[in-house]
Amino acid sequence: MIDNLDELVAKAVDNKQEIKREGLKLTIGDSEEDFRISGIGEKAVKIEKFVKYEDIMEAVELGKGDSLELAIMKVIDEFEPSEDSE
Repeated sequence: MIDNLDELVAKAVDNKQEIKREGLKLTIGDSEEDFRISGIGEKAVKIEKFVKYEDIMEAVELGKGDSLELAIMKVIDEFEPSEDSE
């Protein structure tokens, strides 16, 4: 296993096209979620996932307490726009 930052960055950047094709699967709550690795650079790895509003509402209705959809719902629901955004 890689144990230092420079080696991690070098391997990621050197193999970025192949790594991006791999994708990423993460278990969140009771389900496995697929993410796309959309960018690999010198400073960070970018992952993406589209989550449909219908899937968010379905998770709410089913009471999926620790799902990705409910986490997104919480962010949206609790968002308060700042007063200085004019």
